[in-house]
Amino acid sequence: MLPFLRNIFCRKPRPQPRAAVDDFEIAYNRQRQQRQQEVDRILDKIAAKGVGSLTKKERKILSER
Repeated sequence: MLPFLRNIFCRKPRPQPRAAVDDFEIAYNRQRQQRQQEVDRILDKIAAKGVGSLTKKERKILSER
């Protein structure tokens, strides 16, 4: 069979999916999860004690979101 015809009918290997997630993505997701946990903690504090109980740092964290 002619080489160009053989190439038409041969299956091309599919690229393999990434086996591991990049370290950057892992670190990003970990930081994102930690920020979300901090915001959740602050919101729970607001629900329990009111907005007046927040520190300047906690207010800054909420304003960044």
